Amino acid sequence: MKKRYKALIFLFIVFVVIPMVLWISWVLSPQRPMAVFIMDKSSFSDERQKNRAINWVLTHYKFVKEDGQGYYDARKDYLGFFPGDDARYETDDLSGKSPEELEELAKGYHMAYYADSYGVHSDVWPEIIPSTLPAHQIYGGLEQEDVWFLEHMLQQDKLVVAEFIFLSPPTSEAIRAQAEEIFGMQWQKWTGKFFHTFNPEIERSVPPWVPVLYESQYDERWNPEGSGMIFVHEDGTLVVLQHGKHLNKANPHIHSSRDIRNEYGMSRSIPYPGWFDIIMPDGGEEEVLSWLEPDLTPEGKMLLSRHGIPHRFPALIRRSDPGLFYYFAGDFAHSPLKRRFVRAKGSRYAELFFSDLTDLTDKSAYFYAFYLPVMKNVMREYHAGLPGSGN
Repeated sequence: MKKRYKALIFLFIVFVVIPMVLWISWVLSPQRPMAVFIMDKSSFSDERQKNRAINWVLTHYKFVKEDGQGYYDARKDYLGFFPGDDARYETDDLSGKSPEELEELAKGYHMAYYADSYGVHSDVWPEIIPSTLPAHQIYGGLEQEDVWFLEHMLQQDKLVVAEFIFLSPPTSEAIRAQAEEIFGMQWQKWTGKFFHTFNPEIERSVPPWVPVLYESQYDERWNPEGSGMIFVHEDGTLVVLQHGKHLNKANPHIHSSRDIRNEYGMSRSIPYPGWFDIIMPDGGEEEVLSWLEPDLTPEGKMLLSRHGIPHRFPALIRRSDPGLFYYFAGDFAHSPLKRRFVRAKGSRYAELFFSDLTDLTDKSAYFYAFYLPVMKNVMREYHAGLPGSGN
């Protein structure tokens, strides 16, 4: 009986007392007013809200609107694509604004966050239709007004953060060239991803056009067995790295030096299962804070070198002067985040406890182990330097 009584007390403390204490601590912590501009051109449903990650950070660390309207809402406090009922949608972005209007607009924000600029295509709107046929663009891509606005943000010493697929198609080559010059980095025209299985019938994230492209390029049948990494060039070229042949470990890891880990509070080595693009900074390796590194065999190194693909690629880039710019080369926005602990102080550690970094299909663990501590430190340090922040 005593053992049962102690067990009930333990469960009460774990599931009632501790969450209550964490929630009260969150409620009592000070708010941080900050004007944040969010662009999300790819949110075609509530379940696929690409600005969910940044909004989790905003709510958890109590960054609120400056106008007294409370916390940011992932469903409406952004610009971009807004899905509606019966295949209807609306778009609200910077199109049509003059450079002077954009310069004035930039004055009203402290931070700009581009969660996803890829846009929406016919294979996902109005419904997800798996197809091997090329999907046509409905909306998306960086526009001239986006580039002007972000340039004004940097010139005004503001904070700018962008994510995966920021410079890739459907953005035009002319707009991309302008953005590359402004941000000091070059897209290498390659994107890639780890797949725990190459079978599209088991792993939905394997694009159905991959086997078709592979068979047409290599004149051999697509082998759905096994796991590994797939690289896709802008021109459609596929490079497939197989676990056991080209890779010692199936999935790549994010690595950061000790100094960077201490500065941003991230883990030393974090498995990453999502999409990434290969972008190199003009300033060299000193601007790379973290690297995405596949564990290559000699045969894997030869295969990548044959296609001009580096053996490791930046996961996080930082550039300053003018302004402060961070680029996440991974698709961190596409994470199945739960809001169970978003209003509980210190809940990152609880989420990490429930997450499994060794699970190659877990798409949320890296959010808490990498993205969240980086964004926390970047935003809190930036906010502390704002006039009248009081923090």
